[in-house]
Amino acid sequence: MEREVKGQLPFLDVLVARCGTSLTTGVYRRNTHTDRLLDYDSCHPVDHKKSVVRTLWSRAGNLCSTEGNLREESKHLEKVFADNGYPKSVIRRWTTKQRGKRAADTRQAAARRVTLPYLKGGSEEAARLLRKHGIEVSHKPANTLHGALTKVKDTEVEENKTGVVYDTDCGNCGTRYVGETGKNLSTRIKSISVR
Repeated sequence: MEREVKGQLPFLDVLVARCGTSLTTGVYRRNTHTDRLLDYDSCHPVDHKKSVVRTLWSRAGNLCSTEGNLREESKHLEKVFADNGYPKSVIRRWTTKQRGKRAADTRQAAARRVTLPYLKGGSEEAARLLRKHGIEVSHKPANTLHGALTKVKDTEVEENKTGVVYDTDCGNCGTRYVGETGKNLSTRIKSISVR
C-alpha cells in the first residue's frame, strides 16, 4: 500500500502532491526506474523511435498540471533522450512536428494499412513507396525474443510424419506411387518397396 510522504502520493505513473487545499500532478517514476529507452542506434524502424519521443512528451503534457512540473519533466526527458543516443535536433523536430497532432487523426488519414517485418534500409524505402499510394506501413521486428524462445518442441523427422502425401518409385517394377498415408511415412515407403 502506498502512503503519503511529504504531501505526495504516487498513483500508477502519476505523482499527486498536496499544495494547501489544492492538488497538483506530475510524472512518477519508481526509484528502480533506469531511464533506458529504445536506443537511437538500435536496428529498429525510425517510426518506433519517433513513437518513443512522442509518447513520453505526450505523457508529460497530460500528467503535469503546472508549468513548473512540466518544465522539470521536460529537462528530465531531454537528459534521458540524450543518454539513449537521441540527437537534440531529432528530438526537437519530432516533438515540434507532433505537438497538437493526435494519433487518431493519423489513423483516419490512412484508409489502408499493412504490417511488414522490419529490415534495415529496405523497409523505409518500401514504406515511402507505399505511402505514395495511400497505404500506411507499420513495421514489426523480423526476429523476436519470444519467437526464439518459444519453440519448445523438437522438429519432427520427415519419415515419422503421418497424414502426408508421398511420391515414390516401386523398387521392383519401376511404377510410381502417389498417395496419402495415415501411417508414418517410413512404414508406408517400406510396404511399397516390399511388394
